[in-house]
Amino acid sequence: MESMEQKNFSELGEKERESYNQGLERKGYDGFFSHCKVFYAQRRARLVKEYMQFAEGKKVLEIGSSTWRGWLEKNSIRPSSLTCINVSEVELQEGIGFAVDKITRPQFVLMDAHDLQFEDETFDLIYGSGILHHLNLAQALDEIYRVLKPNGKILFVEPLDINPVGKLVRSLTKKARTSDEQPLRLCDISEIKKRFETQFFYEEFLSVPCGVLSGMIFENPSNSLMRFAFRADQFLECNFGWLQNWFRHVLISGTRR
Repeated sequence: MESMEQKNFSELGEKERESYNQGLERKGYDGFFSHCKVFYAQRRARLVKEYMQFAEGKKVLEIGSSTWRGWLEKNSIRPSSLTCINVSEVELQEGIGFAVDKITRPQFVLMDAHDLQFEDETFDLIYGSGILHHLNLAQALDEIYRVLKPNGKILFVEPLDINPVGKLVRSLTKKARTSDEQPLRLCDISEIKKRFETQFFYEEFLSVPCGVLSGMIFENPSNSLMRFAFRADQFLECNFGWLQNWFRHVLISGTRR
C-alpha cells in the first residue's frame, strides 16, 4: 500500500479538493433518502458483485478512495493491482485508514481525474460511485477512455438531474454537496454512450416520494409501501423507457468501444 501525489490540478479539481478537505454535511441528506433506496441497495449490491467479477486478477482503477471496500473487499474479489485516486487529501487519508489490516491493498494517489497520470491503455476496469457528476464529464471521459484497455470496462453509480424530489432536496441541502457538482443530464448520458457500449440500471422513481412518506409513517424502511414502490419502479423502468431519466440514480456498466 503506497501513497503518491500529483502536484497540479485543474480549476474544477482544485475547487472539489477544497470542498472535500473542508468536509461536507451529508448525514441529514443521506438519512432523508434512507427509505427510498432500501430495496435498490440490495439490487445494486447484486449487480455490482456480478459485474465486478471481471476485476479478478485484473489491473483496476477506482476514481475515489473507499468504494473498493464494498465493491471488491466485501465480495472477495482480488484484482492484480488496485489504484485509488482522489483530489482530496482528507478523503485519501480516510481510504488509507480503511485499508489497514485488509486483504485488498490499494495504491493511493492524490490525482485529478481530469488529468490521469497513467500511460494509455493501462487498466482493465475503471469504476467509481458518485464521482462523474463532480467532473467536467467530457474531459474526464476522454481520460478514462484513454487509460482503459481495448474492451476494458467501466462501472459507475451516479445521480440523475431530472427527478423533482431529488432536485428539491439538493436545493435544500447545499452544505451536503460541492458547488460545482452536476447530476447527469440527457446530454451527459449521450457523452457516455459515444465512448462505451453501455447498459443502464435506473434506481428510484416512485420510491422517492413513497420513501419520504414511508419515513414519516414507518420506522423500518423494509415495509410494504417501499416494496410496492420498488416493484412499480421496476415495471416502469422496463415498460416505459421515456421515464428512465426521471429516476434518481443510475448504475452504468460499459465496455470501451
